[in-house]
Amino acid sequence: MNTNQEFRKNFIKTISSEDQAIGIYQAELFWKRRPKDIFEAILEDEIKHEKNLTDFVHSRGWNFTKRQKIMMHFNRYSGWLIGTFLSILPRRICFYFHYMAEKQAANGYKDLMTHIENNDNQKQINLTDIKSEIKEIIESEKTHSDIFKALIN
Repeated sequence: MNTNQEFRKNFIKTISSEDQAIGIYQAELFWKRRPKDIFEAILEDEIKHEKNLTDFVHSRGWNFTKRQKIMMHFNRYSGWLIGTFLSILPRRICFYFHYMAEKQAANGYKDLMTHIENNDNQKQINLTDIKSEIKEIIESEKTHSDIFKALIN
């Protein structure tokens, strides 16, 4: 079983990953990467995911440590570097990397869901609301993955 502290750490790690994804899509849009409408829609989803997860953290009364805040900023900037690199790759290769990353993100959220279900202090977590939100995020990440898989072909 997981402790509340482990759950919190895993949850914040997931938010940090969203920061990186946001940076990637921001960079690609900055470099005018096509298909712009798809990148804009996915960026909007990633921002929504981060906001919903952050709202949950704050609703629990949790605060980000200084180290976590720095890591989140670092991930946003590293996302910009990754997005810039992806912008210079041929489109099919770029789409392949996005396909794999979105697929990995969905799996990461599945792991988070497992942590929620196995948490020792389930009374401290409003399981219905956060589980519902994470299920929506998993489906969103799967949809993003499917979009990029279709673009590869």
